Amino acid sequence: MFHCLQRLSEIDAICGVSVGLAEDDRQWASLKDEIPGSPQTYVGGKTRSRTVRLGLDELVKCGEVQSWVLVHDAARPCVTGADIERLIREVNFHPAGGLLATPAVDTLKTGDSDSRVSGTVSRNGLWHAQTPQLFPVRTLIEAIDRCHDRGETCTDEAQAIEALGLRPKLVNCGDYNIKVTHQSDMVVASAILKEQEAASCTE
Repeated sequence: MFHCLQRLSEIDAICGVSVGLAEDDRQWASLKDEIPGSPQTYVGGKTRSRTVRLGLDELVKCGEVQSWVLVHDAARPCVTGADIERLIREVNFHPAGGLLATPAVDTLKTGDSDSRVSGTVSRNGLWHAQTPQLFPVRTLIEAIDRCHDRGETCTDEAQAIEALGLRPKLVNCGDYNIKVTHQSDMVVASAILKEQEAASCTE
């Protein structure tokens, strides 16, 4: 999380950062003094979409309903400031918003209940969705509320926006913006972060 917040704090266009924490979080108190940018915190929900929705409520309370919000997953610590700035620049306040993503390069298979291949899917036009994702606050509130009211699952903010009939912009991102899901991902992420730090020291 430290690396994510450090990246976000370096972007001039970002006016503030808020972090959704688990209700029983016990780590933030020991970390907050080291975190750059003095981010605000709030208690999140049981799912990503519930946590984001509660964060949007915090923005509304602050009078930011007409503003834009970047939603970033703390499990992606290797995002770069350059990619975040490219996202903001390329979305350019288009009402459909946008997200960082990478084109699919692997061969994609569908499988049956026995874990046997049932088909091959063309990767043409397929993208891996990443974060940050950038949307107008009011539109994202409407989109997430609509999904929740219908009992629909939205695994990212773009999916909720799509349900409104909008088409968010895909902004190509470096393949180093990996999501840390498994223990082995920690090794890869650590190597990427070390390389990024070394590169920044030589600039």
